[in-house]
Amino acid sequence: MITGLLLAAGRSTRFGQNKLLHAPPGEPPLALQAARCLVVLEHSLALIPHGDETLRALFQKIGMAVMEVPVAVSQPGLSDSLRAGLKATPEATGWIIALADMPQVKPATVTAVHQALSEGAPIVACRHRGLRGNPVGFSSRFRSELMTLQGDQGARGLLERHAGEVHWLEVDDPGILLDIDVPADWQRGGGQTTSGS
Repeated sequence: MITGLLLAAGRSTRFGQNKLLHAPPGEPPLALQAARCLVVLEHSLALIPHGDETLRALFQKIGMAVMEVPVAVSQPGLSDSLRAGLKATPEATGWIIALADMPQVKPATVTAVHQALSEGAPIVACRHRGLRGNPVGFSSRFRSELMTLQGDQGARGLLERHAGEVHWLEVDDPGILLDIDVPADWQRGGGQTTSGS
């Protein structure tokens, strides 16, 4: 069972408000735009801040399971959300890790990552025009290493350590490079590619 993990417990400090609830005119909130790529999976889990009932309702409305990042984590980073998701899904045979501030990833990209993991790839990473982006897929054999990540440290180091085991997917999906950090990123088509996963 391969599970999608949507990391959605960030603090949006650069955006000035909860960016995951931000909705450009005529569009759904960022959280829903990002989540739709994982809805193609049979199993997916959104990791949200403790007590955020608005995000919980948004994700549950589209059929996604939700888990709150423990309140003891006062300033959660990407790794805190990731560890919470890994702990909650011990039965998973692998994970596809997506970031909730990346609203333009195509569902077809997630499907391709899922297929590669299902066919035995240890790690699956996406590239668009030679640039690495998100989401990233890991088989369950990397669970222990993923659990050691700290703060906002992404999985870049893990990819480098296991470079020979990375299955690269070249995708026609610029959304894997585009994240939303500040309001102006909507006008620019997204921010800089992140190193989150």
